[in-house]
Amino acid sequence: MTEATLHQELDAAARAFGEASGSGDVAALRSLLSPTYTHTDVRGRFQDCDAWLAYAAGRRGEATPITFVDVATRIKGDVAVITGRNDMTGGSIVIGDSRSTISIRFTQVWVRIDGRWLREAFQATIIDNEG
Repeated sequence: MTEATLHQELDAAARAFGEASGSGDVAALRSLLSPTYTHTDVRGRFQDCDAWLAYAAGRRGEATPITFVDVATRIKGDVAVITGRNDMTGGSIVIGDSRSTISIRFTQVWVRIDGRWLREAFQATIIDNEG
């Protein structure tokens, strides 16, 4: 498989994940997560796969537009690291935060298992909207 194909497949998986996450589509999210997935949110809360999916289920019916900025992808064998910024709007984005727009810097780790990219880990930090 060519590096370009690997990048295309990873990009498609990451976009599908973003869309499913923004709308709380748990079935789609489960299909894109490694069983050993870990998630560290903007408040430093650490969740395993099941705990994060329970959180995501609570977002059903929410529509959070997410814009990706400054995205960089590195693939090393069957592991990929994606870094960048998400600009999100819509209110109630982060529980306990009243801002209607938030920007985060993120790191995503993806692994390629049985010919599919699965998200393995995520970490995010809130930043000023100026970027």
